[in-house]
Amino acid sequence: MQLQDLQKKINKITQSSIWHRIFYWNNIILIIGELKAVIDNLFVNNETMVNERASFNEQIQKLDTDFRTEKKIKEKLENEIEILKNRIDLLLPLKTKNVELTSELNKLKQEENTKDSERDAVISKYEQFENNAREREAKKEREEILRAEEKQEKLKRTWQDHEMNVNKQIKFICQEESIKFIEDWPHDKKPDNVIQICNEFIVFDAKSPRNDDLDNFPNYIKNQVSALSKYADHKDVKKHLFLVVPENAINVLSMLTFNDSNYCVHIISPQALGITMWSLKQIELYEFAEKLSPEDRENLARAVAGSMNYIKRIIQMNSDMNDTGIQLTEQIMNLISKDSLKSIKNKALDYEKGDIINASQQKRGKIIDMEKEELRHKDLKFKAQNHKIISTKSENHNQIDNN
Repeated sequence: MQLQDLQKKINKITQSSIWHRIFYWNNIILIIGELKAVIDNLFVNNETMVNERASFNEQIQKLDTDFRTEKKIKEKLENEIEILKNRIDLLLPLKTKNVELTSELNKLKQEENTKDSERDAVISKYEQFENNAREREAKKEREEILRAEEKQEKLKRTWQDHEMNVNKQIKFICQEESIKFIEDWPHDKKPDNVIQICNEFIVFDAKSPRNDDLDNFPNYIKNQVSALSKYADHKDVKKHLFLVVPENAINVLSMLTFNDSNYCVHIISPQALGITMWSLKQIELYEFAEKLSPEDRENLARAVAGSMNYIKRIIQMNSDMNDTGIQLTEQIMNLISKDSLKSIKNKALDYEKGDIINASQQKRGKIIDMEKEELRHKDLKFKAQNHKIISTKSENHNQIDNN
């Protein structure tokens, strides 16, 4: 109920007449009850409001206290803010310096990253170069091993086919020089190859190394020389016997002639078969060997011995020169195989393809003219002396006198 309604009800009771009060007393009682209820309610509300007011006052005091506290905190914070502002003013140059340092640091990092990239690229390039170098070295080693194996295999095949090749070569020379090759040996234990000149059997036994190790080859040849005695014991066998060994194995032999009390053994290479058999064939030019005068016999023996010694020495020197030539060639190839000399190596190989060494050719049916060969030799010697390649006898004498 609103305050205006309450005021109207009170005025209605106070302004009513006595008659109205008498006849409408019940209504008045109801109004008074309503007023009482309202007043009671007002008292209750008032008490509640008083309590709430007290509570509000306490809250206000608390808020005031909190306000004062917050105010003090605010003042303290403002002071601290002011101090911080002052510090910020002091730190502003440092902030600028920090920005500069940060910029410099970023620049250094960028440079470091660039250097790292360059270093990584160099390392990668070096590793690639190292890998390529290792691959080249490994390839070179494999090629050298392969070449050595091929050389050794070729050597083995040469040694394995040595007896057959010697047999074919002797038969070919016999056919060319009209020498009789003996197929039917009249005695036991037939040699590898036998020819007949002046009714004498001449033995050519082919021998080759048994394995890759040539250290034992000289002892093997000595044993074979002793084993030839079974042929020399026959009266119709010439007391000069021949052992034919591969050219690449003859250089390990210090002795090429073995003399026994009953026979003599000569060590020759397949390359010497032609001149040896030709020399032996010259004996047959005489109708009978006994018709030779002692002087002719001596001269013929000296010519044969000189020819054989010349052939053996040529074989030895060729073997030594071949070994030295191979070593020098390998040294040159190793020198020009470096990356810095690769262009020179390529040019050298290209030039090599165009170089030709034309040695003198021998044609069948044509005899070598020794007079022309002697003139050619003198011409070459004269050119060598003019170019100071060799010295003359007078220069050698002068040099000896000076010493």
